[in-house]
Amino acid sequence: RFNLALIYLQQGKADLALSQVNAVIELKEDNAKAYLLRARLRVGLKRLNEASQDLNRVIEIDPENDEAWQSLGRIRYEQERYSEARSAFQKVIQLNSNSIETHADLALVQYLLNQRAEAIASYQTYLVRFPDDYKVNFLLGLLYKEMDQDDLAIRHLLKAEKKDSSSVELAQELGLLYLERNDLKNARERLLRGDQDSATNLGNLGVIAKRTGQSLIAQQYFRRALKKDSKNALLWGHLGDVLVGLRRLEEAVKAYQNASQYAPDDFDTVFRLGTLYADLDQPQKAVDVLQKAVQMNKYHGGVNFSLAVILDRIEEYEKAQFYYLEAVAQGADNAFAHLRLAFLFARQSEKSKAVAHLEKAFERNAQRHVPTVLKELQKVQSDLDSIRYTKAFNDLMAKYETWAKGEDSVGTD
Repeated sequence: RFNLALIYLQQGKADLALSQVNAVIELKEDNAKAYLLRARLRVGLKRLNEASQDLNRVIEIDPENDEAWQSLGRIRYEQERYSEARSAFQKVIQLNSNSIETHADLALVQYLLNQRAEAIASYQTYLVRFPDDYKVNFLLGLLYKEMDQDDLAIRHLLKAEKKDSSSVELAQELGLLYLERNDLKNARERLLRGDQDSATNLGNLGVIAKRTGQSLIAQQYFRRALKKDSKNALLWGHLGDVLVGLRRLEEAVKAYQNASQYAPDDFDTVFRLGTLYADLDQPQKAVDVLQKAVQMNKYHGGVNFSLAVILDRIEEYEKAQFYYLEAVAQGADNAFAHLRLAFLFARQSEKSKAVAHLEKAFERNAQRHVPTVLKELQKVQSDLDSIRYTKAFNDLMAKYETWAKGEDSVGTD
């Protein structure tokens, strides 16, 4: 009956095989081989609970039966009972030191139990015997990538690639790693072998084209990706950047608006949209958007400075002064910010503050800003009238009189 069950199994007649094994067990209740075979048949029929009962019976009869422990571990894995699976695989290794394949099974459940270091050790033990195994090198590469150990990740993924370069998933994982390292040649080579229907993959190819200055190609990739994933804010943002570079500013506005719609809390998108409105000479829209950006990140020097410049341009001087000061305090400590603060404080007759900021402007770029001040002083009425006759101001101008004669500057904006 047992041999007949094996023949039925080879013929794919699981029900007939099962009936013969049941008969064997009725004849001899402690036949471990019969329980093992029945467990195998029940696994094939997706009757995992019954299969695990058979395996437990085998272990009762023969506690050191490593085949039963191995099968039980795989059933527990399928049932997502990972701690029990781990215990079963560890038992196999304890019983049979030659069961190297079990280390790969153990690594998988250790990973799922968040035991990353233990999983790596198990995979490495397996690779000592089977160093070129595709699947284990691939899984180990992904594990190292997850742990930010990119050198080791690339090493194992390349070993897997050497074994089989046809895997789309492997190509994309390697492409992403190379892209993160800005190794654009290797990244592009892998991503071109990736899924060309994947929005993520197309987007990454667009990023490579963008970084290499191929704006038209980048635009095409981003648009193809957006056909696959039209609500992807990151893709819209990249497309906006490329369109700005191509000076297609109205299209860029729409791209950034879409990006902001799908990711309203993304600071960079809001900031770029605000500066773009400024470039398009739409100051009120620029102010509205940049004020939103400041609310999102008030400690960003650049956004405070951009908002100050626009407010200054539309003659909202008090607000402009506030944001220039914020910009300087948050690191945007450039010569132009100090120059404008000097003018704004002079308008308020804050003489010492005006001269102090003017001095900082000159320290950073005298060649550019000393002539600006000299030209301003030629006006009948000037914003600098409150300080133009003070000793501090005249001492400062005397210190930088060489710049009025066109000598080389020290310092830049």
